[in-house]
Amino acid sequence: MAATLQILQSFLFISTIFVSCEGWWLAKKERCYRHIGCFSDYKPFNNLNILGKKYLPDSPAKIKPRFYLFTQQNISVDEELFPYNRIAISSSGFDSRRMTVVIIHGFSATSHDYRLTDLRKAFLEKYDYNVVMVDWSPGADHVNYLQAAANTRVVGAVTAGLLEALRDVKDLDLAQLHLVGHSLGAHICGYVGRRLKGIGRITGLDPAGPFFEDTKTPVRLDPSDATFVDVIHTDGRKYFGFGIIIPVGHVDFYPNKGKHQPACKTNTFGTIRKLVSAKLDSLSADIACSHMRSILLFTESVRSSCRFRACCDTCPIQCTTMGLNVDRDVRGSYRLTTNCASPFCRG
Repeated sequence: MAATLQILQSFLFISTIFVSCEGWWLAKKERCYRHIGCFSDYKPFNNLNILGKKYLPDSPAKIKPRFYLFTQQNISVDEELFPYNRIAISSSGFDSRRMTVVIIHGFSATSHDYRLTDLRKAFLEKYDYNVVMVDWSPGADHVNYLQAAANTRVVGAVTAGLLEALRDVKDLDLAQLHLVGHSLGAHICGYVGRRLKGIGRITGLDPAGPFFEDTKTPVRLDPSDATFVDVIHTDGRKYFGFGIIIPVGHVDFYPNKGKHQPACKTNTFGTIRKLVSAKLDSLSADIACSHMRSILLFTESVRSSCRFRACCDTCPIQCTTMGLNVDRDVRGSYRLTTNCASPFCRG
Protein backbone atom coordinates (compact mmCIF):
# COMPACT_ATOMS: atom_id res chain seq x y z
CA MET A 1 0.00 0.00 0.00
CA ALA A 2 2.80 2.38 0.88
CA ALA A 3 4.52 1.61 -2.43
CA THR A 4 1.30 2.30 -4.32
CA LEU A 5 0.84 5.61 -2.49
CA GLN A 6 4.43 6.59 -3.29
CA ILE A 7 3.89 5.82 -6.98
CA LEU A 8 0.68 7.87 -6.95
CA GLN A 9 2.43 10.82 -5.27
CA SER A 10 5.26 10.64 -7.80
CA PHE A 11 2.75 10.65 -10.64
CA LEU A 12 0.94 13.69 -9.21
CA PHE A 13 4.26 15.49 -8.71
CA ILE A 14 5.31 14.86 -12.32
CA SER A 15 1.84 15.91 -13.56
CA THR A 16 2.10 19.15 -11.59
CA ILE A 17 5.45 19.89 -13.20
CA PHE A 18 3.97 19.32 -16.67
CA VAL A 19 1.03 21.62 -15.97
CA SER A 20 3.05 24.36 -14.29
CA CYS A 21 5.94 24.42 -16.76
CA GLU A 22 4.37 26.66 -19.35
CA GLY A 23 4.41 25.16 -22.79
CA TRP A 24 6.43 22.02 -22.31
CA TRP A 25 5.64 18.65 -23.90
CA LEU A 26 2.12 17.35 -23.27
CA ALA A 27 0.97 20.17 -21.01
CA LYS A 28 -2.12 21.74 -22.55
CA LYS A 29 -2.64 25.44 -22.03
CA GLU A 30 -5.57 27.78 -22.43
CA ARG A 31 -6.02 31.51 -21.98
CA CYS A 32 -9.40 33.22 -21.85
CA TYR A 33 -10.13 36.89 -22.35
CA ARG A 34 -13.22 39.03 -21.99
CA HIS A 35 -15.28 39.56 -25.16
CA ILE A 36 -13.26 37.18 -27.34
CA GLY A 37 -13.22 33.84 -25.55
CA CYS A 38 -10.51 31.23 -25.03
CA PHE A 39 -7.37 30.24 -26.92
CA SER A 40 -5.61 26.91 -26.44
CA ASP A 41 -2.59 25.11 -27.85
CA TYR A 42 -4.72 22.06 -28.74
CA LYS A 43 -4.40 20.73 -32.27
CA PRO A 44 -4.32 22.21 -34.82
CA PHE A 45 -3.03 25.25 -32.92
CA ASN A 46 0.13 23.45 -31.85
CA ASN A 47 2.09 24.81 -34.81
CA LEU A 48 3.88 27.45 -32.73
CA ASN A 49 6.08 24.94 -30.99
CA ILE A 50 9.86 24.82 -30.91
CA LEU A 51 11.95 22.59 -28.65
CA GLY A 52 8.81 21.80 -26.64
CA LYS A 53 8.02 25.46 -25.96
CA LYS A 54 4.50 26.38 -27.05
CA TYR A 55 3.08 29.84 -27.53
CA LEU A 56 -0.34 31.27 -26.75
CA PRO A 57 -1.48 34.82 -27.51
CA ASP A 58 -0.93 37.67 -25.10
CA SER A 59 -3.93 39.55 -23.74
CA PRO A 60 -5.69 42.29 -25.74
CA ALA A 61 -4.50 44.73 -23.06
CA LYS A 62 -0.90 43.82 -23.90
CA ILE A 63 -1.28 43.59 -27.68
CA LYS A 64 -3.34 46.81 -27.77
CA PRO A 65 -5.05 46.46 -31.18
CA ARG A 66 -6.35 49.84 -32.33
CA PHE A 67 -8.51 50.80 -35.29
CA TYR A 68 -8.34 54.03 -37.29
CA LEU A 69 -10.95 55.17 -39.81
CA PHE A 70 -10.03 57.21 -42.89
CA THR A 71 -12.38 58.50 -45.61
CA GLN A 72 -12.15 60.97 -48.47
CA GLN A 73 -13.35 63.58 -45.98
CA ASN A 74 -10.39 62.81 -43.68
CA ILE A 75 -7.70 61.28 -45.87
CA SER A 76 -4.82 62.16 -43.55
CA VAL A 77 -6.59 62.60 -40.20
CA ASP A 78 -7.75 59.43 -38.50
CA GLU A 79 -10.76 58.75 -36.30
CA GLU A 80 -10.32 55.93 -33.78
CA LEU A 81 -12.99 53.24 -33.59
CA PHE A 82 -13.54 51.31 -30.36
CA PRO A 83 -14.82 47.72 -30.74
CA TYR A 84 -16.74 47.58 -27.47
CA ASN A 85 -18.09 51.12 -27.31
CA ARG A 86 -21.20 51.01 -29.45
CA ILE A 87 -22.28 54.53 -28.51
CA ALA A 88 -19.00 55.87 -29.93
CA ILE A 89 -19.36 53.68 -33.02
CA SER A 90 -22.90 55.01 -33.55
CA SER A 91 -21.61 58.60 -33.66
CA SER A 92 -18.53 57.81 -35.77
CA GLY A 93 -17.95 58.90 -39.35
CA PHE A 94 -18.32 55.34 -40.67
CA ASP A 95 -20.82 55.29 -43.56
CA SER A 96 -22.27 51.89 -44.49
CA ARG A 97 -23.22 53.17 -47.95
CA ARG A 98 -19.53 53.05 -48.82
CA MET A 99 -17.38 50.03 -49.58
CA THR A 100 -15.16 49.20 -46.60
CA VAL A 101 -11.49 48.19 -46.77
CA VAL A 102 -9.60 46.98 -43.70
CA ILE A 103 -5.77 46.96 -43.90
CA ILE A 104 -3.73 44.87 -41.43
CA HIS A 105 0.07 44.96 -41.04
CA GLY A 106 2.41 42.10 -40.21
CA PHE A 107 5.42 41.21 -38.07
CA SER A 108 7.54 44.03 -36.62
CA ALA A 109 5.48 46.61 -38.51
CA THR A 110 2.88 49.27 -37.71
CA SER A 111 -0.11 50.77 -39.49
CA HIS A 112 2.14 53.80 -40.14
CA ASP A 113 4.48 51.84 -42.44
CA TYR A 114 4.86 54.06 -45.49
CA ARG A 115 3.88 51.26 -47.88
CA LEU A 116 0.59 50.68 -46.06
CA THR A 117 -0.20 54.38 -45.72
CA ASP A 118 0.44 54.70 -49.46
CA LEU A 119 -1.98 51.81 -50.08
CA ARG A 120 -4.57 53.61 -47.96
CA LYS A 121 -4.06 56.84 -49.92
CA ALA A 122 -4.29 54.96 -53.23
CA PHE A 123 -7.73 53.64 -52.29
CA LEU A 124 -9.02 57.04 -51.15
CA GLU A 125 -7.61 58.90 -54.14
CA LYS A 126 -9.83 56.83 -56.42
CA TYR A 127 -12.74 55.61 -54.33
CA ASP A 128 -15.17 56.98 -51.76
CA TYR A 129 -14.48 54.18 -49.26
CA ASN A 130 -14.25 53.62 -45.55
CA VAL A 131 -10.64 52.55 -44.96
CA VAL A 132 -9.85 51.10 -41.54
CA MET A 133 -6.20 50.70 -40.54
CA VAL A 134 -5.55 48.06 -37.87
CA ASP A 135 -2.55 48.71 -35.63
CA TRP A 136 -1.39 45.89 -33.37
CA SER A 137 2.24 46.99 -33.20
CA PRO A 138 2.70 46.33 -29.44
CA GLY A 139 1.93 42.67 -30.17
CA ALA A 140 3.81 42.53 -33.47
CA ASP A 141 7.04 44.21 -32.44
CA HIS A 142 8.66 41.14 -30.95
CA VAL A 143 12.16 39.80 -31.36
CA ASN A 144 10.33 36.54 -30.77
CA TYR A 145 8.46 35.89 -34.03
CA LEU A 146 6.57 32.97 -32.50
CA GLN A 147 4.94 35.18 -29.88
CA ALA A 148 3.92 37.70 -32.53
CA ALA A 149 2.50 34.85 -34.61
CA ALA A 150 0.51 33.63 -31.60
CA ASN A 151 -0.84 37.13 -31.01
CA THR A 152 -2.53 37.14 -34.43
CA ARG A 153 -5.37 35.02 -33.04
CA VAL A 154 -6.33 37.71 -30.52
CA VAL A 155 -6.01 40.49 -33.11
CA GLY A 156 -8.33 38.55 -35.42
CA ALA A 157 -10.86 38.10 -32.64
CA VAL A 158 -10.87 41.78 -31.61
CA THR A 159 -11.06 42.89 -35.26
CA ALA A 160 -14.05 40.60 -35.78
CA GLY A 161 -15.61 42.22 -32.71
CA LEU A 162 -15.23 45.67 -34.26
CA LEU A 163 -16.77 44.53 -37.54
CA GLU A 164 -19.66 42.89 -35.72
CA ALA A 165 -20.31 46.18 -33.93
CA LEU A 166 -20.19 48.09 -37.22
CA ARG A 167 -22.62 45.58 -38.72
CA ASP A 168 -25.04 45.78 -35.79
CA VAL A 169 -24.85 49.53 -35.14
CA LYS A 170 -23.97 51.05 -38.53
CA ASP A 171 -25.40 48.41 -40.90
CA LEU A 172 -22.04 47.36 -42.36
CA ASP A 173 -22.69 45.01 -45.30
CA LEU A 174 -20.18 42.18 -44.90
CA ALA A 175 -20.51 41.38 -48.60
CA GLN A 176 -19.07 44.85 -49.31
CA LEU A 177 -16.15 44.30 -46.94
CA HIS A 178 -12.59 43.78 -48.26
CA LEU A 179 -9.84 42.73 -45.84
CA VAL A 180 -6.22 43.25 -46.98
CA GLY A 181 -3.50 41.71 -44.82
CA HIS A 182 0.25 41.55 -45.24
CA SER A 183 2.40 38.74 -43.80
CA LEU A 184 0.97 37.80 -40.38
CA GLY A 185 -1.79 40.27 -41.17
CA ALA A 186 -3.03 37.93 -43.90
CA HIS A 187 -3.58 35.17 -41.36
CA ILE A 188 -5.32 37.68 -39.09
CA CYS A 189 -7.75 38.24 -41.96
CA GLY A 190 -8.32 34.50 -41.98
CA TYR A 191 -9.13 34.48 -38.26
CA VAL A 192 -11.58 37.34 -38.79
CA GLY A 193 -13.29 35.43 -41.57
CA ARG A 194 -13.52 32.31 -39.44
CA ARG A 195 -15.43 34.22 -36.76
CA LEU A 196 -17.48 36.42 -39.07
CA LYS A 197 -19.06 34.57 -41.99
CA GLY A 198 -20.08 36.34 -45.19
CA ILE A 199 -17.07 38.63 -45.75
CA GLY A 200 -16.91 39.54 -49.43
CA ARG A 201 -13.16 39.43 -50.07
CA ILE A 202 -9.82 38.83 -48.44
CA THR A 203 -6.55 39.71 -50.17
CA GLY A 204 -3.47 38.08 -48.68
CA LEU A 205 -0.23 39.92 -49.45
CA ASP A 206 2.55 37.34 -49.10
CA PRO A 207 1.01 35.58 -46.08
CA ALA A 208 3.61 34.65 -43.48
CA GLY A 209 5.25 31.29 -44.15
CA PRO A 210 7.31 30.30 -41.08
CA PHE A 211 5.23 27.98 -38.85
CA PHE A 212 2.19 28.37 -41.16
CA GLU A 213 3.42 26.43 -44.19
CA ASP A 214 1.61 23.07 -44.48
CA THR A 215 -0.57 23.68 -41.40
CA LYS A 216 -4.27 22.82 -41.11
CA THR A 217 -6.70 25.35 -42.59
CA PRO A 218 -8.03 26.70 -39.24
CA VAL A 219 -4.49 27.92 -38.48
CA ARG A 220 -3.89 29.95 -41.64
CA LEU A 221 -5.64 31.89 -44.36
CA ASP A 222 -7.70 29.64 -46.64
CA PRO A 223 -10.54 29.92 -49.20
CA SER A 224 -13.31 29.28 -46.65
CA ASP A 225 -12.53 32.56 -44.87
CA ALA A 226 -14.39 34.78 -47.36
CA THR A 227 -16.56 34.58 -50.45
CA PHE A 228 -13.41 35.30 -52.46
CA VAL A 229 -9.79 34.99 -51.36
CA ASP A 230 -6.93 36.13 -53.62
CA VAL A 231 -3.28 35.88 -52.66
CA ILE A 232 -0.05 37.41 -53.99
CA HIS A 233 3.10 35.39 -53.19
CA THR A 234 6.43 37.22 -53.44
CA ASP A 235 8.84 35.62 -50.93
CA GLY A 236 7.92 31.95 -50.71
CA ARG A 237 11.40 30.49 -50.45
CA LYS A 238 11.66 27.18 -48.60
CA TYR A 239 14.42 28.43 -46.32
CA PHE A 240 14.73 32.00 -45.02
CA GLY A 241 11.72 33.14 -47.02
CA PHE A 242 9.19 35.20 -45.08
CA GLY A 243 6.16 34.21 -47.17
CA ILE A 244 4.14 31.05 -47.68
CA ILE A 245 4.57 29.18 -50.98
CA ILE A 246 1.57 26.83 -50.96
CA PRO A 247 -1.70 28.04 -52.54
CA VAL A 248 -4.03 29.34 -49.81
CA GLY A 249 -6.71 31.22 -51.78
CA HIS A 250 -9.30 30.72 -54.47
CA VAL A 251 -6.69 32.22 -56.78
CA ASP A 252 -2.97 32.52 -56.03
CA PHE A 253 -0.56 34.72 -57.95
CA TYR A 254 3.18 34.07 -58.16
CA PRO A 255 5.01 37.14 -59.55
CA ASN A 256 8.49 36.11 -60.71
CA LYS A 257 7.75 32.55 -59.50
CA GLY A 258 6.66 33.86 -56.10
CA LYS A 259 10.10 33.61 -54.57
CA HIS A 260 12.86 36.18 -55.05
CA GLN A 261 11.78 39.52 -56.54
CA PRO A 262 13.97 41.37 -59.05
CA ALA A 263 16.32 44.04 -57.63
CA CYS A 264 15.96 42.63 -54.11
CA LYS A 265 19.07 41.48 -52.25
CA THR A 266 19.35 37.95 -50.93
CA ASN A 267 21.63 37.60 -47.92
CA THR A 268 20.93 34.57 -45.76
CA PHE A 269 23.70 35.27 -43.24
CA GLY A 270 22.64 38.91 -43.06
CA THR A 271 19.11 37.76 -42.27
CA ILE A 272 20.31 35.63 -39.36
CA ARG A 273 22.60 38.34 -38.03
CA LYS A 274 19.91 41.03 -38.02
CA LEU A 275 17.27 38.76 -36.49
CA VAL A 276 19.62 37.71 -33.72
CA SER A 277 20.67 41.30 -33.03
CA ALA A 278 17.01 42.44 -33.14
CA LYS A 279 17.69 45.00 -35.87
CA LEU A 280 14.16 44.61 -37.15
CA ASP A 281 13.95 48.14 -38.52
CA SER A 282 16.25 47.20 -41.39
CA LEU A 283 14.40 44.04 -42.37
CA SER A 284 11.88 45.66 -44.72
CA ALA A 285 14.46 47.81 -46.51
CA ASP A 286 16.92 44.99 -47.09
CA ILE A 287 16.34 41.33 -46.40
CA ALA A 288 12.52 41.52 -46.45
CA CYS A 289 12.47 43.36 -49.78
CA SER A 290 10.78 40.49 -51.62
CA HIS A 291 8.28 40.05 -48.80
CA MET A 292 7.31 43.73 -48.91
CA ARG A 293 7.09 43.76 -52.71
CA SER A 294 3.59 42.25 -52.49
CA ILE A 295 2.29 45.52 -50.96
CA LEU A 296 3.85 47.61 -53.73
CA LEU A 297 2.39 45.39 -56.46
CA PHE A 298 -1.10 45.53 -55.00
CA THR A 299 -0.92 49.30 -54.45
CA GLU A 300 0.07 49.78 -58.08
CA SER A 301 -2.92 47.69 -59.14
CA VAL A 302 -5.16 50.14 -57.23
CA ARG A 303 -3.63 53.24 -58.79
CA SER A 304 -2.71 52.14 -62.30
CA SER A 305 -4.88 51.17 -65.25
CA CYS A 306 -2.15 48.75 -66.36
CA ARG A 307 -3.23 45.11 -66.07
CA PHE A 308 -0.97 42.72 -64.21
CA ARG A 309 -1.55 39.96 -66.76
CA ALA A 310 -0.97 36.54 -65.19
CA CYS A 311 -1.33 33.12 -66.79
CA CYS A 312 -1.64 29.55 -65.54
CA ASP A 313 0.29 26.48 -66.65
CA THR A 314 -2.75 24.54 -67.87
CA CYS A 315 -3.45 23.63 -71.45
CA PRO A 316 -5.04 25.61 -72.96
CA ILE A 317 -3.33 28.50 -71.17
CA GLN A 318 -5.69 30.81 -69.32
CA CYS A 319 -4.84 34.35 -68.25
CA THR A 320 -6.34 36.86 -65.83
CA THR A 321 -5.52 40.07 -63.95
CA MET A 322 -3.68 40.19 -60.63
CA GLY A 323 -4.53 42.82 -58.05
CA LEU A 324 -7.55 44.90 -57.14
CA ASN A 325 -9.41 44.26 -60.40
CA VAL A 326 -9.03 40.49 -60.37
CA ASP A 327 -11.79 38.41 -61.95
CA ARG A 328 -13.53 36.81 -58.96
CA ASP A 329 -14.63 33.84 -61.03
CA VAL A 330 -11.10 32.59 -61.69
CA ARG A 331 -9.58 29.74 -59.73
CA GLY A 332 -6.11 28.22 -59.50
CA SER A 333 -2.50 29.42 -59.57
CA TYR A 334 -1.21 32.06 -61.99
CA ARG A 335 2.27 33.32 -62.80
CA LEU A 336 3.57 36.59 -64.20
CA THR A 337 6.75 38.60 -64.63
CA THR A 338 7.13 42.16 -63.36
CA ASN A 339 9.61 44.95 -63.84
CA CYS A 340 12.33 45.34 -61.22
CA ALA A 341 11.13 48.82 -60.18
CA SER A 342 8.00 50.94 -60.32
CA PRO A 343 6.06 50.80 -62.55
CA PHE A 344 6.13 47.05 -61.97
CA CYS A 345 3.30 46.21 -64.35
CA ARG A 346 4.21 45.01 -67.84
CA GLY A 347 0.66 45.16 -69.14
